[in-house]
Amino acid sequence: MVSAQSYFDGALEVLAEHGFTELNVGRLCRGLGVTSGSFYHHFGGWPGFVEQLLDHWENRQVLLLRERNFGSGGPAADFAALMDLTLDLPHEAEAAIRAWAMNDETVRAAQKRVDSARLRTVGRAVKGIVGDTRLARTLTALGMAVLVGHQQLASAGEHSELATLLAEYARLVHSRAG
Repeated sequence: MVSAQSYFDGALEVLAEHGFTELNVGRLCRGLGVTSGSFYHHFGGWPGFVEQLLDHWENRQVLLLRERNFGSGGPAADFAALMDLTLDLPHEAEAAIRAWAMNDETVRAAQKRVDSARLRTVGRAVKGIVGDTRLARTLTALGMAVLVGHQQLASAGEHSELATLLAEYARLVHSRAG
């Protein structure tokens, strides 16, 4: 028996390697070596799967931050945890989700929730470091642009060095400490 988690992992792999247009029941089931009956048993149908996949993707970040003790070590520790989390994101899959969001309202709503949550979370840590709300908003927007830009380039085969970009971003934020 294949778990729902296996389907989610398989879906993220398909998204990363082939994009959202290739994500379908047949491809997932073939990749997992199961019949479509297993898929329908877990999710009832495609809309149920998409809803659960997006919930899994959204909630993954919350769980990862909890594992990194986010919120317990002060703004600098939280910012460092966020930078580590950013390095570990499934970037090619996220780029495919962003492309999918341009074509599907359900996915677009999930993408907006994820973007809003990231802006709030990073913004809170950045504000804790720089002390100024306006500057924190600007620096947070810059960080989001670095992430999304990297993901778009990586999905197009341009694997820029995200760790280097994030290190420069972190230096910028810390240089503006209040």
